[in-house]
Amino acid sequence: MEHHKRAFLFLHLSVFLFGFTAILGDIIDLNFPSVVWWRAMLTSVILIFMVKINTFLKVFSYEIILKNIFIGFILSIHWLFFYGSIKISNPTMALIALSSSALITALLEPVIIRKAKFRFVDLILGILIIPGFILIFYNSDQLQQKGLWFGIGAAFLGAVFSILNKKWLVKGQELKMTFIQLSTVVLTISLFFLLFSDLFKLNFQIPKGIDWFYMLIFALFCTVIAYYLYLKAFNHISAFDVSLAFNMEPIYGIIMAALLLKDYKEVSAMVYLGMTFITCLVFLDTLIKFKVQRLKFKV
Repeated sequence: MEHHKRAFLFLHLSVFLFGFTAILGDIIDLNFPSVVWWRAMLTSVILIFMVKINTFLKVFSYEIILKNIFIGFILSIHWLFFYGSIKISNPTMALIALSSSALITALLEPVIIRKAKFRFVDLILGILIIPGFILIFYNSDQLQQKGLWFGIGAAFLGAVFSILNKKWLVKGQELKMTFIQLSTVVLTISLFFLLFSDLFKLNFQIPKGIDWFYMLIFALFCTVIAYYLYLKAFNHISAFDVSLAFNMEPIYGIIMAALLLKDYKEVSAMVYLGMTFITCLVFLDTLIKFKVQRLKFKV
């Protein structure tokens, strides 16, 4: 029982730390590809001291390594879209869009993982989420609308990332997989700067002053420690509890953005109404899945 309570504490603390990444992504005075590069680089450096690199080929086949490199590439584009959404508009718009990732995952999972069953209720909820986004879109200014599109792109790619991680997971080797994926992010963003910085007018930037402190917090607390707490919690609680908690990540982030960054001054009440509608649908989807699992267990 004590382990169970501690696991819930670890889980919600990890979700809270993950939710804080949107705040840091906004206040760090770097363009969004530089934010992604430094987050991935600093986290990879920290992970070097936590994983034995010389054992990788003993644990993973070349096929698994290539799969994790591909996941890392997807993660790179996901982060570019997510932090691009934050820099273009604000954290609230990015997090509102990200809250749809649970329903997007439910729709994509049967396509990517053939064993996963398609549920008609997911399609209905996926269609019902559209009016929420329409409400948000038409009550936003032009920059917020652009940020919303970027955020939806991030939600889609985040769903693909989570599904592939689930599909190709090697249990007990999560930190090694994370190291491969984040190293791929560093390489991908480095190539982006090398090939496309002139085209997009986004040059590589180095943190200065207080931004170094924020970046270290970003890498150590909001990536490494948050992920470690998540893994520790997952050993003692159900997948449903994990899913429900991570549906709270955008909510935590939006509340923090309102309190710390005063985002509510830039976002209309109708946008928050649309966000509430989408959040209710996400929780409804989670609740339906929980009840279906309970019925199966009873049978």
